[in-house]
Amino acid sequence: MSYTNSPTNHNWTVEIVPAHAERTDVLVGLVREIFVTMIPGTDERDILSALAQLKAAGFEPVPHVAARGFSDDHQLRYFFEGLRDHAIEKVLVIAGGLSSPSGPYQNSLQVLQSKAFQKSGISTVAIAGHPEGNPVDAEAEQSLLKKLDLLSEQGNAAEIVTQWSFLPEKVNVYLKQMETLAPGIAVRVGVPGPASLKTLLKYAKVCGVSASTAVLKKQGFSLGRLLLSGDPSKFINKVNRSQNFHLYPFGGLEKSAQWLRQNNYSA
Repeated sequence: MSYTNSPTNHNWTVEIVPAHAERTDVLVGLVREIFVTMIPGTDERDILSALAQLKAAGFEPVPHVAARGFSDDHQLRYFFEGLRDHAIEKVLVIAGGLSSPSGPYQNSLQVLQSKAFQKSGISTVAIAGHPEGNPVDAEAEQSLLKKLDLLSEQGNAAEIVTQWSFLPEKVNVYLKQMETLAPGIAVRVGVPGPASLKTLLKYAKVCGVSASTAVLKKQGFSLGRLLLSGDPSKFINKVNRSQNFHLYPFGGLEKSAQWLRQNNYSA
């Protein structure tokens, strides 16, 4: 099946938690799209407030929609209505960080099938990609294709945003696979922003980046020092087939903004 690619020419996007929306002045001129997370326990009103702040600052906010965090249809409908009120046209739909669902939604496909989504006015959907595999979905490839097929049938544009990785060779294999499985779909490669190895390993454990962590530990962090010594460029230069990247600012927004500016990346 042929899919509709996301209409974006942005080289870089950045991800933040809602509470950091007021700190994003350092990103002005560097990125246009800022993704806003929905981690377990986050109040939807805080997310909507963050979206309003980002809009007012001239950014294009892209909120996460974490399926397992919604306790019922009403809560999901309320959130999508809030997105419509803020003129949000693009979202990232994921299963979310909870091990079991709070309500009727187990996975992102079920959200995309919901009446709340179909009435939301959302035109573009980003879905998660997993170059190192998805630890909670043994059939991640088929799951992704089902979502892309559904979005195509519903007339939505789509893109893939990957989990971050320490291993560019795995990312390259994944990108090549996507060229065959999902031709025409842009893949935005997740990149850990400038941060210490200790910080990166902490987030790797939380995010399930298991293969990367195993390699780092086996090699006494030597690979990590080579690729991630505070400079994501060393990772990016080893990634082929994509000019679109998604920055996870684990070391802080200021460090990430400084790195983007030093490397002459701009919106």
